[in-house]
Parts: sequence; structure tokens; C-alpha cells
Amino acid sequence: MTEPRTLDILAVAGVDADLVLTVDRLPSFDEKVIGRLVGRLPGGPAANSACAASRLGLRVAALATVGADEAAQIIIDGYTQFGVDISLVEVSPDATSPFTVILIDPTGEKAIVVVPGTPPRYRMDRVEQALRRARAMYMMPGDHAQFLELARLARACGAEVMIDVESTVGFSPAVLDQLLAAVDIASFNQDGFITATGEQPTPEALGRLLDYGPHTVVVTRGARGALAATADQVAEWPGYRVEVVDTTGAGDTFNAAFLCATFDGLALEKRLRFANAAAAISVTSIGPRGRLPTRQEIQGFLSTYREE
Repeated sequence: MTEPRTLDILAVAGVDADLVLTVDRLPSFDEKVIGRLVGRLPGGPAANSACAASRLGLRVAALATVGADEAAQIIIDGYTQFGVDISLVEVSPDATSPFTVILIDPTGEKAIVVVPGTPPRYRMDRVEQALRRARAMYMMPGDHAQFLELARLARACGAEVMIDVESTVGFSPAVLDQLLAAVDIASFNQDGFITATGEQPTPEALGRLLDYGPHTVVVTRGARGALAATADQVAEWPGYRVEVVDTTGAGDTFNAAFLCATFDGLALEKRLRFANAAAAISVTSIGPRGRLPTRQEIQGFLSTYREE
């Protein structure tokens, strides 16, 4: 008997506590700059997306392992603030929670140093129970073997798999076919796409990735907007001009909104339009979750936005 899909997204790993600093300029080699502390904020790509999706009204649960440390409490409190289910977040006294150091310049652009924590290990029986209730699993595929195990389990449980690919995850051409074969929606930022494929993101290059198995491939390009392809459509939507305060988490917000619009059955171009608007709103406040929009805020933005 098939269990009811009472969960929209299971967001896997991708957690950290961010030490956020503002600087007058990003330092170059062997240069010292003065920073101002913003604070220690909850972050992480999958965690940011989970909170953004919950803010959009989706039912979201987190799967993660954290240490019994100060960073763990920041991470857990960050989830609960946005109503994300934390019943699958395990606090292990033998683990170290991941953290990042984020430097933000006056234009809102950033430099990030990632300090990974202890590699997570999950109780697969509990993961399977969650996936049988979920419509989709979302994660950044860092540990490839673990990702494939989780992705295959998600597929077996009837949940779709969406991944977020940045250049840091080691998604190289050598493993491209194996990993994409386990994916339904593959979202890349521009650097991640170039690293993974050796190509610039063009409609033709996105189309070639569809042959590996995903039904949708998306590439975010910052202020230039986003490009996406399915078997029968290619769509592009420009970025929106807004006053940028901090770009941290913009791609994570985009992915949450794109998946939300996919659940809503919107056409590909309208999915990009909706997700780009969500990302544009998110960069107008500091911190990766400083301004996660609701559906109503996105619709209001789209109804009033005028291109300069």
C-alpha cells in the first residue's frame, strides 16, 4: 500500500553555521582588511533551500547530522524558525558541525570559506520512511557514493530527486553520467556547470545533459538570470534589477522556488520567472535567510516590477 505524500521535500545535509562579516573590499593575496561582524547565522545550501521552501508554504523536513556544539544549536534553531521538521536531524557527540566564514563587500558580492564537519551517516530505515512520504529529495551531492545510495532509495520510494551543483562538489565530467542518471532535476550555478561539463551553459549544452536521465536541467547565472531545458522546451528568463545587499543564499532560494513552481505545474518559462523573482527578493537583505519571500510577496513583486 502506497503511503500518502504528506511531505513535499526531504532536504538532505547541506547545513552549517555561518560566521558573517562585512568588509570594504574582498581581500587579495596576503592582504589584510578590516571586517565588521554581522553575526553567526544558520546557513548551508540544502538548509537554506529547506527554509525557503517552507516559507513558500511547502512541507519540508531536514535530514542531517550535527555535533553537540554551539554551531549545532544555531543550525537547529534556524530550521525551527522557518517551520522545518527537525525530527531527522541527529545530534552526535562524536561529530563536528560544519561552518563557513562569509565575507560580504559593499556590492553584496561574497567570498566563502567552507569548513566541512564530520561526514554524516544516516539510519536508512528512518530515511526510507521519510522518502515514502516525500514528493522530492533535495541535496547537494558531496559524497558521491552516499548520494547515489540516497538517490536510488528515493527513486525506489517514488520521490523525485533534485540536486544543486556548485564547482566545489567535485561533479566532474568523469562522474557526470553516473550521477545524473539518478537525478530528475539538476540545478547548476554557472561555475558548477562549467566544472561539470567543460562547457559554457548554452541550450545545446543543457540539452546534452538530458540524455543522461534528468527531465529538467537548470543553470543559474546570477544577475543574468537563468536558463533551463526539458525534452521539449528551452526557456530563459533575465535577472531582476534590485538593490543588492547580500547574494548569499540566492541560488538556494531560487532552487526552492523552482521546485515549488514545478509542483504547481507551471510552464518552464514561468518557473524561471517565479524562481528568479524569489532570488531577487532574497538578495535585498543581509544573511542567507535575511529575506526569504512568501508566494504572496513574489506575486506582488512580479505585479509591480518595472524594468529600468
